[in-house]
Amino acid sequence: MNELAKKRIDTGALTTGIVLITLGALFLLSKLDIADFDQVVRRHWPLIIIVVAVTKLFSRETVWSGLWFLVVGSWLQIAHLRLFGLTYGSSWPLLLIALGAGIVLRAFIDTMSRRREENHEV
Repeated sequence: MNELAKKRIDTGALTTGIVLITLGALFLLSKLDIADFDQVVRRHWPLIIIVVAVTKLFSRETVWSGLWFLVVGSWLQIAHLRLFGLTYGSSWPLLLIALGAGIVLRAFIDTMSRRREENHEV
């Protein structure tokens, strides 16, 4: 196998680059008065955090931080838009629930991984 076939594309970097190009193009269209992107940003700015989360989900090393970014970004968007009547002040317990659920989930996954490793060593 040659060296080019062994190298894999860094999907996180690729996704981040595509997102930056897209954001830059949208802001440029807004500055040229071709499209009004400023209003969308004011209303949906937490989506930027969600996009960062999605890029982190592609890498095994950053999947947990990606999930946390996804939770926080989703919470910010829900509170900012006041979906379901939730505000920042009334919805912050959702973050505690999500953090607790993430810790429990990670404990189960880590336990399963250790068991799988032990079974392969025997």
